[in-house]
Amino acid sequence: MAPFFLKGAILIPLSNVLKRFLAKKYKAKHSYIIVSAVYNVSMYLKDFLDSFVTQRLDFKRNIILILVDDGSNDNSASIIKAYQQKFPHNIIYLYKENGGQASARNFGLEYIKKKGLKSDWIGFCDSDDFLDRNFFYAVERFLNKHKNEDFSMLSANLIFYREGFKVLYKDAHALNYRFKKTSRVLENENLDDFIQLSCNSVLLSFEKLFKSGVKFDEDLKPTFEDAKFINEYLLHYLNSKTAFLKNARYYYRKRRAKNSSVDLSMKSKDAYLKVSDRGNLALAKYALNTHKKLFDFIQKTNLYELFWKIQNILANPSMLELLDEKEKERFLELLDENFSYIERQNILNFKLQAFSYFYQFGILSCFKKEKNLPRRAFIMDFDEKKEFILLVYFCASFDKKLSFFFDENELKPCYEKIIQHDFLNRVFCYEQRIWLKLPKQAKNLQAFENSCKIELYFKDKKLQSLENVHTRMKFLQKKRARNAHIWLFADMILKADDNAEHLYRFVKEQNLAQKCYFVLSKKSSDFLRLKREGFKLVDMNSLYFLYLLFKADKIISSHLDRYLYGAFGKNTLLTKDFIFLQHGVIKDDLSAWLNLRKIDLFITASFKEYDSIVKGVNHYKFSSKEVKLTGLARHDALLKNKVLNTKQILIMPTWRRELVGDFSKKLMQRRKNSNFKQSEFFKAWSEFLCSKEFETLVKTFDYKVLFNPHPNLKPYLLDFALPEFIECVQDESLSLQELFTHSSMMITDYSSVAFEMGYLQKPVLYYQFDEKDFFKTHWQKGYFDYRKDGFGEVCEDKESLLKELKNLLKNECKLQEPFKSNAYHAFAFKDTQNCKRILEAIHTLDKKE
Repeated sequence: MAPFFLKGAILIPLSNVLKRFLAKKYKAKHSYIIVSAVYNVSMYLKDFLDSFVTQRLDFKRNIILILVDDGSNDNSASIIKAYQQKFPHNIIYLYKENGGQASARNFGLEYIKKKGLKSDWIGFCDSDDFLDRNFFYAVERFLNKHKNEDFSMLSANLIFYREGFKVLYKDAHALNYRFKKTSRVLENENLDDFIQLSCNSVLLSFEKLFKSGVKFDEDLKPTFEDAKFINEYLLHYLNSKTAFLKNARYYYRKRRAKNSSVDLSMKSKDAYLKVSDRGNLALAKYALNTHKKLFDFIQKTNLYELFWKIQNILANPSMLELLDEKEKERFLELLDENFSYIERQNILNFKLQAFSYFYQFGILSCFKKEKNLPRRAFIMDFDEKKEFILLVYFCASFDKKLSFFFDENELKPCYEKIIQHDFLNRVFCYEQRIWLKLPKQAKNLQAFENSCKIELYFKDKKLQSLENVHTRMKFLQKKRARNAHIWLFADMILKADDNAEHLYRFVKEQNLAQKCYFVLSKKSSDFLRLKREGFKLVDMNSLYFLYLLFKADKIISSHLDRYLYGAFGKNTLLTKDFIFLQHGVIKDDLSAWLNLRKIDLFITASFKEYDSIVKGVNHYKFSSKEVKLTGLARHDALLKNKVLNTKQILIMPTWRRELVGDFSKKLMQRRKNSNFKQSEFFKAWSEFLCSKEFETLVKTFDYKVLFNPHPNLKPYLLDFALPEFIECVQDESLSLQELFTHSSMMITDYSSVAFEMGYLQKPVLYYQFDEKDFFKTHWQKGYFDYRKDGFGEVCEDKESLLKELKNLLKNECKLQEPFKSNAYHAFAFKDTQNCKRILEAIHTLDKKE
């Protein structure tokens, strides 16, 4: 199989060019009608229509395109009519008031019936997608070869067309295993894993469809109307066949703007409530009512749709904050009922690659509430230097004893951690992570829960002996040995002055044997400053950086940036140590993000921060093996340079995802959001910053004001139109350390930079006008309670903020109780020895245990 990049970047585009020169086929033995709903897709219509009129199978003689304008208010109609003038017998334009895609398709079907149109095959392609030039040619060729077989559905190979990506085409649909062969023919009754949920990439038998009387459910939104329609249709023709055609390619557009109905669907309550009820449940009951049997393909169709929903919610629980408590309870009831119609073996045997054992086990435990659950543990990771293996075991409770035997000799775990995976107010499952020392001569490994044997797996296969495990360990050790003694340090791409810079400076003074380099873009305002200081700098855009990254043994960074962990694909850090210095002190629950990353050393600064990650049962995968309480590197210099009585107010609000544009890989920055000034964030901060009361306070007490929002908000500074007494921090070379040390107090909202002021025993005011919405959409709350643990008062409106600010200025910005005690007790160390402890922890990574 061709690698993803080669296939998507070269083979598919080249193939598309070559197909233009292939001879056309003018007369076909079969005819085709396509009904397509059109709603405000003018920017995509030309691609869609051109892909039809340039088909290798002659469009004029063989294909009719019925375009149903569903109340568009752009120029979709004029584009269609222009094409209609060229192809008056092939393109039919219909208009209706907006009612959704299902109603538009039904409208087209009624038109066909009313006009008495006839065809052999009918499809429902989406008008923002397009077809491969060989699409109908491949279909026609297949049908001619199988003319004596009875087909009710032909499924085309759906390929993603990704706007804004360097590699436009990606054959990565979760169900693409159906197209491994040139063609695959199955009886409908035995489709099993070969499920079909979308209408856009299928052709249905014209005669069979109209005979079945099946229509699209117009009240089923925003998803699953296709799946319900197709599978109700298939249930009418269980003795007929479906063919999966690899060479009939359908290009599904993934919009850069992420504004398609699919992209927006999960932001609707109906996606969870109506779809689960009127969609999934209704389909299962329809099958039972019509056939007294739940066929495997019906069960797996529902399982597929429910799985993606569950996966997304587990990764981002805040998705469900749009539901109230009663609606959440109803959603859980619907999930329970849906899974009562899905059998255990179909959950455990579903072919879908992404549907791993974690989801299988969780569904059986959380929704089916099964007691006799499988006992399986997986060798998931290696520490080739310490000769450890990581066993992962999923369970419904963790009150049972686990024991491990190498060749009948019991071995105690070196490190253990239990993750609790939550789904709303339920435990989805527990994940026990056990690091074991692998004896060099051991031949077998056995594991038990109490006295019950646990099945062991390695690389998705049952573990018969440790031979392959030893082989893998030796491979990793040999690969690790090829690393050079190179350490790469990095803060942000365009900005240094963070923990990596401060640690690099300390390490440079130790004269270590390792070759140390600091990664930074030449465009950075810090580049010349660090070069003059003697830093060995390497431009992250250079080939030399890639060479050093390939050879390096340790990557030491304050950020988790893709150019470091993913430069050579998913195995970039396979035999390298990633030391996460952190950008600040963790106060929220960042487990959903951090658990995705390989972190070998995880630096923390606060007692509660460390405990929230390592101790007890929580959401983080990291144990005391990875996480160390050392203090942050930059805090050494922060304490040494502390300045008092500066009469300066530092204002540093953080960002929100919905405020900024998408990240551009080409520009290496986020695009600007044109709706920024309409946001509650902009209005609330502008009202405060531009208020006469604030200006009066500042001038009365003779304070200077600096406004320095999160870097992602810097492009919007001019939008604030700030008064003259407020200085915007726009000098990229200005040190954040200096801002903290030279300010008397800080006003922020939720930013972790407040910990810098706490470290300096300086007061903070938290302006949280959007507290409820912030934690619904942006962060998952963690251990930190702003009112109990913070370094100053929480203010919910402008008036209370001005009141508390006045009190602080009157008191010369002295930190008062209980905030003074909060700040003092928050941090483990204030001895300017953090860098030393971090370096010792890095060296410990290379020591055997």
